[in-house]
Amino acid sequence: MKAHEFMRKDLTSVDAETPISEVIYVMEQSGLSSLPVLDDEGTLVGVISERDIIRAALPSYFDMLHSTAILPNLNQLGRSLERISQRPASEFMARDPVVVRPSDEDLQVAQLFIRRRLKQIPVANEAGYLVGVVRRIDLLNQLSRGGILRDRR
Repeated sequence: MKAHEFMRKDLTSVDAETPISEVIYVMEQSGLSSLPVLDDEGTLVGVISERDIIRAALPSYFDMLHSTAILPNLNQLGRSLERISQRPASEFMARDPVVVRPSDEDLQVAQLFIRRRLKQIPVANEAGYLVGVVRRIDLLNQLSRGGILRDRR
């Protein structure tokens, strides 16, 4: 099965200059945990995730999660988010995002989800234009409807 068969044609995205406050709003409204970032021509130039924003607001937060240090309080996170709220997505996005092509096989996509610990992956054509997004649940749903999981029970 090819990626184009189970990708979402949802092109919810932001541009590189979108302020973080708006990125958060679009994520919340769309229910997406990451968003493709497009340049002025509509070419995929990055991906920004909830994790990227938290890391930007509290750079040492993820280090603290792996230690016995006290976690920051929510007021600290709120103040930090306010400080970066008008900065552009381009400052915090992953610049070399994992991307699949519409013709990539489901096994290739599944391997990327597992190896890169991703929840979703943008689908771009050969010219680099966003054509959709694949979420883990989309792949699982397609496989279960296709009988692959039913046949193994």
